[in-house]
Amino acid sequence: MPLVGELPYRPWAQRGQVVEGEFRWRLGTHPLDLANWIEWGPDAPGWIDEKPALLAAHRDTVFSVLDGIEPEADEVATAIAHHVGADLDTSMHPLEAAARLVPDDLVLMVERDDRFVFGGGSVCFPNRWDLPSKIGRTMAEVHAPVADLNRQLEPAIDAFFDRLRPERSFWRLGWGLIDSPDGFEPPRSSPRPSVHPDDDDVYVRVERETLRRFPVTNCVLFTIRTYLAPITTLSADDRSRVRAAVAAMAPGVRAYKDVVSG
Repeated sequence: MPLVGELPYRPWAQRGQVVEGEFRWRLGTHPLDLANWIEWGPDAPGWIDEKPALLAAHRDTVFSVLDGIEPEADEVATAIAHHVGADLDTSMHPLEAAARLVPDDLVLMVERDDRFVFGGGSVCFPNRWDLPSKIGRTMAEVHAPVADLNRQLEPAIDAFFDRLRPERSFWRLGWGLIDSPDGFEPPRSSPRPSVHPDDDDVYVRVERETLRRFPVTNCVLFTIRTYLAPITTLSADDRSRVRAAVAAMAPGVRAYKDVVSG
């Protein structure tokens, strides 16, 4: 798995991550310069190289689409191919062809029956995320299992998507701790071991998401770029901030994230 020696982002240090001693989910969006839409770096080829084998061995887990999303998929795939200066493989679904060109996972939201729903995805590096179960669901339905997220963020998320326009795209960060250096981490049939930020065999997983609406089909594409590093690569200050963030999480949030405190 392509690990990095130093994570490029420190989302646990963002303002508002802990408010009055309570961990808060944050939308935390920033304007995106489309010149920096896809992030590369020395770990990027490793992520791309892993995709063909995962798509072959775990296709039902890592690739799923609604029927009839080819117009939306064509629009985003053409944009990605143009951005990276590569040709799409026309023998496969355009969303898969686009995903094979970049280190990111791709998730596509589309309009169906007056609702905005998850229409498809190529998610080769899920973090305990079951892609097929999300297809056809709204954002609120997808977030329902995430402790406290809809309570804290659903109005802000709805307002954000109402304002999202093709001429202005955004990016945001997420993070977590995990017991494995693997990017491919679908839900397990048995409980996952909980991890503690003081354990040296823990890995930090940072995900950079971009959100972009497209003008012709009005779809929204999420790109999800994963960075992984051993927790031992963090500075003492960052490790302290991670420890504080975990300690501030409500029990339900810690259970969802498979972390423990104290």
